[in-house]
Amino acid sequence: MRRALVLMLGVALVAAATPALAEKAAPASRVMMFLDKFLKLPPSERSRVKLSYAIRHDGKPAANIKATLVERSGARTPLPINADGYFERLPSLAQLQGDPQIVFDVPADWKMGSAVNFAPQLKPAGEYDVGELSATVAEANVVMGKAGGVLAFAAPKMSGILFEKASGGLVVFNDGRTAPLPSVAAGPYFRPGDFKGAVRVKLTKTPSTVAFYSGKK
Repeated sequence: MRRALVLMLGVALVAAATPALAEKAAPASRVMMFLDKFLKLPPSERSRVKLSYAIRHDGKPAANIKATLVERSGARTPLPINADGYFERLPSLAQLQGDPQIVFDVPADWKMGSAVNFAPQLKPAGEYDVGELSATVAEANVVMGKAGGVLAFAAPKMSGILFEKASGGLVVFNDGRTAPLPSVAAGPYFRPGDFKGAVRVKLTKTPSTVAFYSGKK
Protein backbone atom coordinates (compact mmCIF):
# COMPACT_ATOMS: atom_id res chain seq x y z
CA MET A 1 0.00 0.00 0.00
CA ARG A 2 1.33 3.42 -0.92
CA ARG A 3 1.58 6.35 1.49
CA ALA A 4 2.89 9.52 -0.02
CA LEU A 5 4.90 11.87 1.95
CA VAL A 6 2.99 14.79 1.14
CA LEU A 7 2.26 16.02 4.58
CA MET A 8 -0.54 17.28 3.66
CA LEU A 9 3.72 15.13 3.86
CA GLY A 10 5.63 14.06 -0.94
CA VAL A 11 3.73 11.85 -3.35
CA ALA A 12 4.13 9.23 -1.98
CA LEU A 13 2.29 11.09 0.74
CA VAL A 14 0.59 11.09 4.41
CA ALA A 15 -1.72 14.05 4.52
CA ALA A 16 -1.72 16.64 7.25
CA ALA A 17 -2.29 20.40 7.22
CA THR A 18 -1.22 23.24 9.45
CA PRO A 19 -3.83 25.19 11.47
CA ALA A 20 -6.23 27.28 9.45
CA LEU A 21 -5.15 30.82 8.75
CA ALA A 22 -8.01 33.05 9.83
CA GLU A 23 -6.54 36.38 8.70
CA LYS A 24 -4.52 37.91 5.91
CA ALA A 25 -1.44 37.65 8.11
CA ALA A 26 -0.10 34.62 9.96
CA PRO A 27 3.17 33.75 11.72
CA ALA A 28 5.66 32.23 9.30
CA SER A 29 6.26 29.48 11.86
CA ARG A 30 2.63 28.37 11.46
CA VAL A 31 2.59 28.55 7.69
CA MET A 32 5.94 26.75 7.32
CA MET A 33 6.04 24.42 10.27
CA PHE A 34 9.39 22.88 11.21
CA LEU A 35 11.25 24.74 8.44
CA ASP A 36 13.42 26.42 11.08
CA LYS A 37 14.39 23.07 12.61
CA PHE A 38 15.17 21.71 9.15
CA LEU A 39 17.42 24.68 8.32
CA LYS A 40 19.26 24.34 11.63
CA LEU A 41 20.57 20.94 10.56
CA PRO A 42 24.00 21.04 8.88
CA PRO A 43 23.55 21.18 5.09
CA SER A 44 25.53 17.95 4.76
CA GLU A 45 22.86 16.15 6.82
CA ARG A 46 19.93 17.28 4.64
CA SER A 47 21.46 17.45 1.15
CA ARG A 48 19.32 14.60 -0.22
CA VAL A 49 15.91 15.89 0.91
CA LYS A 50 13.87 19.03 0.45
CA LEU A 51 10.84 20.83 1.83
CA SER A 52 8.25 22.77 -0.09
CA TYR A 53 5.12 24.51 1.17
CA ALA A 54 1.77 25.16 -0.44
CA ILE A 55 -1.22 27.33 0.42
CA ARG A 56 -4.71 25.85 0.19
CA HIS A 57 -8.09 27.56 0.04
CA ASP A 58 -11.26 25.47 0.32
CA GLY A 59 -9.15 22.36 -0.18
CA LYS A 60 -7.69 23.56 -3.46
CA PRO A 61 -4.35 25.19 -4.40
CA ALA A 62 -4.38 28.94 -3.81
CA ALA A 63 -2.74 29.71 -7.14
CA ASN A 64 -0.69 32.81 -7.85
CA ILE A 65 -1.78 34.79 -4.80
CA LYS A 66 0.56 37.47 -3.48
CA ALA A 67 2.45 36.74 -0.25
CA THR A 68 5.06 38.84 1.56
CA LEU A 69 7.34 38.03 4.48
CA VAL A 70 7.25 40.93 6.93
CA GLU A 71 9.98 41.06 9.58
CA ARG A 72 9.81 42.94 12.86
CA SER A 73 12.19 45.51 11.44
CA GLY A 74 9.66 46.24 8.73
CA ALA A 75 11.73 44.56 6.01
CA ARG A 76 9.48 43.02 3.37
CA THR A 77 10.43 40.11 1.12
CA PRO A 78 8.08 38.86 -1.63
CA LEU A 79 7.35 35.13 -1.47
CA PRO A 80 5.96 34.23 -4.91
CA ILE A 81 3.34 31.46 -5.07
CA ASN A 82 3.06 29.49 -8.30
CA ALA A 83 0.08 28.06 -10.19
CA ASP A 84 0.10 24.95 -7.99
CA GLY A 85 -0.10 26.99 -4.81
CA TYR A 86 3.54 26.38 -3.81
CA PHE A 87 5.94 29.02 -2.54
CA GLU A 88 8.74 29.52 -5.04
CA ARG A 89 11.01 30.99 -2.36
CA LEU A 90 11.35 30.20 1.37
CA PRO A 91 12.60 32.42 4.21
CA SER A 92 16.14 31.97 5.48
CA LEU A 93 16.86 30.69 8.97
CA ALA A 94 17.93 34.18 10.05
CA GLN A 95 14.61 35.59 8.90
CA LEU A 96 12.61 32.88 10.65
CA GLN A 97 14.40 33.47 13.95
CA GLY A 98 12.95 36.99 14.04
CA ASP A 99 9.34 35.67 14.27
CA PRO A 100 8.19 37.23 10.99
CA GLN A 101 4.65 37.27 9.62
CA ILE A 102 3.51 36.24 6.17
CA VAL A 103 0.94 38.65 4.76
CA PHE A 104 -1.39 37.40 2.03
CA ASP A 105 -3.13 39.66 -0.44
CA VAL A 106 -6.50 37.93 -0.06
CA PRO A 107 -9.82 38.77 1.66
CA ALA A 108 -9.38 38.82 5.44
CA ASP A 109 -12.12 36.21 5.94
CA TRP A 110 -10.54 33.64 3.62
CA LYS A 111 -10.17 30.22 5.26
CA MET A 112 -6.67 29.10 4.38
CA GLY A 113 -4.31 26.34 5.32
CA SER A 114 -0.79 25.30 4.43
CA ALA A 115 0.71 21.94 3.52
CA VAL A 116 4.30 20.74 3.57
CA ASN A 117 5.80 18.36 1.04
CA PHE A 118 8.84 16.39 2.24
CA ALA A 119 10.51 14.89 -0.82
CA PRO A 120 13.82 13.53 -2.14
CA GLN A 121 16.19 15.73 -4.12
CA LEU A 122 16.39 12.99 -6.77
CA LYS A 123 15.54 14.20 -10.26
CA PRO A 124 13.41 12.17 -12.68
CA ALA A 125 15.69 9.86 -14.69
CA GLY A 126 15.66 6.48 -16.37
CA GLU A 127 18.26 4.85 -14.14
CA TYR A 128 19.45 5.22 -10.53
CA ASP A 129 22.32 4.04 -8.37
CA VAL A 130 21.00 1.92 -5.51
CA GLY A 131 23.55 3.37 -3.12
CA GLU A 132 22.15 6.85 -3.67
CA LEU A 133 18.54 5.66 -3.32
CA SER A 134 19.38 3.89 -0.06
CA ALA A 135 21.27 6.89 1.31
CA THR A 136 18.33 9.15 0.45
CA VAL A 137 15.85 6.98 2.34
CA ALA A 138 18.15 6.73 5.35
CA GLU A 139 18.77 10.48 5.43
CA ALA A 140 15.06 11.23 5.19
CA ASN A 141 14.30 9.22 8.32
CA VAL A 142 17.15 10.83 10.25
CA VAL A 143 16.03 14.32 9.20
CA MET A 144 12.43 13.65 10.16
CA GLY A 145 13.53 12.36 13.54
CA LYS A 146 15.72 15.38 14.24
CA ALA A 147 13.64 18.16 12.70
CA GLY A 148 10.10 16.87 12.54
CA GLY A 149 9.12 17.38 16.18
CA VAL A 150 5.55 16.22 16.77
CA LEU A 151 5.23 15.77 13.02
CA ALA A 152 7.68 12.87 13.22
CA PHE A 153 5.16 10.92 15.30
CA ALA A 154 2.36 11.46 12.78
CA ALA A 155 4.43 10.71 9.67
CA PRO A 156 5.18 7.10 8.70
CA LYS A 157 8.77 5.96 8.36
CA MET A 158 10.04 6.16 4.80
CA SER A 159 10.83 2.70 3.48
CA GLY A 160 11.71 3.45 -0.14
CA ILE A 161 11.45 5.61 -3.23
CA LEU A 162 8.41 5.87 -5.51
CA PHE A 163 8.78 6.59 -9.24
CA GLU A 164 5.47 8.10 -10.27
CA LYS A 165 4.12 7.14 -13.70
CA ALA A 166 7.29 5.25 -14.62
CA SER A 167 5.21 2.22 -15.76
CA GLY A 168 7.69 -0.37 -14.49
CA GLY A 169 11.33 -1.19 -14.01
CA LEU A 170 14.04 -3.64 -13.05
CA VAL A 171 16.48 -4.00 -10.19
CA VAL A 172 19.97 -5.05 -11.34
CA PHE A 173 22.16 -7.03 -8.92
CA ASN A 174 25.94 -7.04 -8.69
CA ASP A 175 26.08 -10.52 -10.24
CA GLY A 176 24.06 -9.42 -13.29
CA ARG A 177 20.73 -10.88 -12.17
CA THR A 178 17.59 -8.74 -12.50
CA ALA A 179 14.23 -8.61 -10.73
CA PRO A 180 11.09 -6.59 -11.48
CA LEU A 181 10.24 -3.60 -9.33
CA PRO A 182 7.00 -3.90 -7.37
CA SER A 183 4.33 -1.33 -8.20
CA VAL A 184 1.32 0.48 -6.79
CA ALA A 185 -1.21 2.54 -8.72
CA ALA A 186 1.07 5.59 -8.77
CA GLY A 187 4.05 3.72 -10.19
CA PRO A 188 6.90 1.33 -9.33
CA TYR A 189 8.83 1.66 -6.09
CA PHE A 190 12.15 0.53 -4.66
CA ARG A 191 12.70 -0.47 -1.03
CA PRO A 192 16.39 -1.03 -0.21
CA GLY A 193 15.60 -3.72 2.34
CA ASP A 194 13.89 -5.88 -0.30
CA PHE A 195 16.84 -6.16 -2.70
CA LYS A 196 20.09 -7.09 -0.99
CA GLY A 197 23.03 -6.91 -3.38
CA ALA A 198 21.24 -4.60 -5.84
CA VAL A 199 23.36 -1.98 -7.62
CA ARG A 200 21.08 -0.25 -10.16
CA VAL A 201 17.42 0.52 -10.75
CA LYS A 202 16.36 0.80 -14.40
CA LEU A 203 12.95 2.21 -15.29
CA THR A 204 10.94 1.62 -18.45
CA LYS A 205 9.94 5.27 -18.52
CA THR A 206 11.25 8.43 -16.87
CA PRO A 207 9.01 9.15 -13.85
CA SER A 208 6.96 12.32 -13.66
CA THR A 209 7.95 12.72 -10.01
CA VAL A 210 10.28 11.00 -7.56
CA ALA A 211 8.84 10.77 -4.06
CA PHE A 212 9.16 8.84 -0.83
CA TYR A 213 7.37 5.55 -0.33
CA SER A 214 6.29 4.54 3.16
CA GLY A 215 4.49 1.24 2.56
CA LYS A 216 5.50 -1.93 4.37
CA LYS A 217 5.33 -4.01 1.19
